[in-house]
Amino acid sequence: MRRKKMNPIVRGLLVVAGIYIAGNMVATCVKLQVQIQEKKAELSDVQQKISAQAVMNEQLNDILNAEVDSEYVESVARDLGYGSVGELVYENITDE
Repeated sequence: MRRKKMNPIVRGLLVVAGIYIAGNMVATCVKLQVQIQEKKAELSDVQQKISAQAVMNEQLNDILNAEVDSEYVESVARDLGYGSVGELVYENITDE
């Protein structure tokens, strides 16, 4: 069998198309690698925020689960002007 020679114009177009496709693939890979690095940095930032929030949640749980010193709570409430249940609180409205 005799092999037919390809037209040089068609061959040139195929080479140009192949180079274009290969270049496009390389550019896409580079772009995707940049996006991956950006997302990794974003993920790291979010993981740090999650860790900080977890520490804060643990501290808040410790506060919620701590035993309450009722005398301390009462003294703080009195300093803020509160009274206990059933207690009458009078406010001095005179100039003295």
